[in-house]
Amino acid sequence: MPPKRFAEEKLEALQDIVEHDTRASAQAALHSALKEKNNFFVAKAAGWAGEHLYYDLIPDLVNSYQRFLQNPLKSDKTCAAKIAIVRALYELNYNDVEFFREGLRYRQLEPVWGGHVDTAVDIRCSSAMGLAATNHYRVMIDLVELLYDEEYIARIGAIKAMEMVDPYQAELALRHKIFQGDQEPEVIAQCFSSLMQVAAEESLDFVAACLHDSNVSVCESAALALGESRLDDALDILIDESRNIILHNTFRRSLFRAIALQRNNRAFDYLISIIETEDDSAACDVVEVLAIYNYNKVLEEKVKKLVSNRKSQGITQTFQQFWKKS
Repeated sequence: MPPKRFAEEKLEALQDIVEHDTRASAQAALHSALKEKNNFFVAKAAGWAGEHLYYDLIPDLVNSYQRFLQNPLKSDKTCAAKIAIVRALYELNYNDVEFFREGLRYRQLEPVWGGHVDTAVDIRCSSAMGLAATNHYRVMIDLVELLYDEEYIARIGAIKAMEMVDPYQAELALRHKIFQGDQEPEVIAQCFSSLMQVAAEESLDFVAACLHDSNVSVCESAALALGESRLDDALDILIDESRNIILHNTFRRSLFRAIALQRNNRAFDYLISIIETEDDSAACDVVEVLAIYNYNKVLEEKVKKLVSNRKSQGITQTFQQFWKKS
């Protein structure tokens, strides 16, 4: 039998045990699987251990992780096993602070055409979540360090982990990062989103002020964070801002999108009024934005009726393009 097919059948057999045998049999099978040399096989086993909450396998997961730190470019290419193990340990509420601290700093540079790539970014992200879950009093010190990682995905991982720590400390760090900025817009967008998670009421004025930032991507990120918060006061801010007639069309469309994210009748009623009374450009933007709710029959009928009443070729075409069911 070809080696690839043999590995596939071995994995299928393990999955069958995990999903259909007794919990004791599954745990025994995973215990053995975590000792295998094949990193992808171990990654699958670790994933199931975490998913099904096999707490007794924590020592096996830790031992396996340490094993794959030896000659890692050969034993665990792409960090497949180590990534899955750290995620599993987080899911299993593993509370070894030093383990996760080491994970925060782990890098594995692997050769690619024209240079190298760090395949350990997900290890750092999961370690950040695991460390935050320990509630150690110095967690924020480590997370702030990761906030300046060279890989932007790791910086985002640090920001998400901050949602789990002391709200005041997280708010301070997130505001500072927003002021400082980042070359990747996604990082600042996550800062706004996380800020509205940890200190929504306290951050309304701060985020609202960022709607007037000189950087358009910052304005858009702030607007979307306000929309995702689903706070009534945030909706008031977004509606007032969208009435500013001197806004650039692109940003006004972002405000409409943010208002739609509120997903309540007041937000929908306001957007529908735009279709009914505003110029064709604004109406088209709202028709496009609301199309994410094309499963909502009541909303669809309202939009369809207004589009028909407008008798505008552009608005009609926009409706037909974005409200078409896949």
